[in-house]
Amino acid sequence: MPLTLHPPVVDPPVITEALRQIEAEGLWEEVNGRCTGVIRRAPLSPALARIVRLVTWSENRRIALGWFRNVTIILWLTMPFDYIVAPRALPAIVLGHGLLTTIAYLLARRAWQEIGHERWQGLTACLFTAIVMLAAVVTGSQLGGQDFERLMNIAFFGLAVGLVLLPLSLRWTAWTAVVLNAAFLASQYLNPAVTTASGLLYTLYFGFLSMAMLYTRMHMIRRQVRATLSRLSETRYRHMLVQAYDRLRWMATTDSLTGLRNRPAMSDAFTRLVREMPADAPLSVAMIDIDDFKRLNDSLGHAAGDQALQAMGTLLQDLAVAHGAICGRIGGEEFLVLLPGTAQAAARERITTLMQALAARAIPNPGSRIATHVTLSAGIVSTSEAGGHGLETLMRAADQALYAAKRAGRNRIMSADLPPFAIMV
Repeated sequence: MPLTLHPPVVDPPVITEALRQIEAEGLWEEVNGRCTGVIRRAPLSPALARIVRLVTWSENRRIALGWFRNVTIILWLTMPFDYIVAPRALPAIVLGHGLLTTIAYLLARRAWQEIGHERWQGLTACLFTAIVMLAAVVTGSQLGGQDFERLMNIAFFGLAVGLVLLPLSLRWTAWTAVVLNAAFLASQYLNPAVTTASGLLYTLYFGFLSMAMLYTRMHMIRRQVRATLSRLSETRYRHMLVQAYDRLRWMATTDSLTGLRNRPAMSDAFTRLVREMPADAPLSVAMIDIDDFKRLNDSLGHAAGDQALQAMGTLLQDLAVAHGAICGRIGGEEFLVLLPGTAQAAARERITTLMQALAARAIPNPGSRIATHVTLSAGIVSTSEAGGHGLETLMRAADQALYAAKRAGRNRIMSADLPPFAIMV
């Protein structure tokens, strides 16, 4: 049963680049160690951290921009309700929730356009947090009392979600948490309805909540790193399997000495060719044999014989490229050539050119009875009904023409007619 190769899976360019960098920098030991659990708590090496960031950048950028955008839209949508509750705070609402928040959003959006702007991404996250909390303080100070406190709680919890969702490094997540808690502490002192003791207590409570968010973020980072490294390792393993499969397939379908198809592969190629060719398209089949090949081996050794076979392989591969021929080695010194869309006269020209190219190489054959160099004989048969005859019939007829060329003196081309084939009704 012939082997068939499934279409290759095309990896995203970022995965291909990551695999290349890991290979170039010799990082597979670290990758495998982390995937198997041998390496657990140690931080990633700078090179591997850079590669992980490269692979996760597209997803992280989408998450970050989505979070900044959604928070900004929510603040825009709350402006009418804030105005209904506190009409006198309209300038502060427009300035904080509208202008300043939009500016912070645009800065964050700009920072997240390029993968290398990690510092600016962290700074804009801190800035965005500070401005949203400032807007809440300005609006809340106009509301006063419990409404002030409620507004600050809403702002804190909304931004605390960002500590988990924003795909920042743990360091920048911690700095964002510091800004958030400092702004909340400041709001407690600015709210006259909150005593110093209760303000400190609330800030302490929310500080512990921020630490829980940081802990969650740390585990999300580790999980993303493990998933990314596992994906890279699995992709590499899949590539290795594909390469091994391709190697086995090549060994099963290719003559290792000449690089041409072997006999089973030629049979498969003929089947596909007949299926794809127009019904009345011409097809020529040539059987080619190196003259006095045994005498070449006996006089100069098998290495010289292998050299002649390899030369034939190279010339036939050139023929395949130039004229779309399908070429294979089907025996010791025997070759089969399928010439689709080629009538007998054109086929003779192709094989004549092949003979001339071989003669130009002047490969010595002192045992030859007709020349001092390696020559070949060929038999050709042509048909416009290849599917009706079948490969074995075509080869048999071409083989008869080949032996006629041998009997006529070798180093020549002979043609043969095909016997009629029966049509099954």
